[in-house]
Amino acid sequence: MTTLIKSIHKYEDNFEKKAERFTFHHPYFAYFALFIGMPIFTLIAVAASTTVIALPLSLIFGWG
Repeated sequence: MTTLIKSIHKYEDNFEKKAERFTFHHPYFAYFALFIGMPIFTLIAVAASTTVIALPLSLIFGWG
């Protein structure tokens, strides 16, 4: 179990270093990704999960 946790922490640290390096090399693209890309991705994820939950319920209750 501790090996798995250490592996996850190592992956997180590696990803954070790569993301920081990318941000320093491409600041404009990083700002675009943070302030435009992430909110759009969040909205798409919320819409998709709502559809996955609501569509079967609407079919079960005969609303669709």
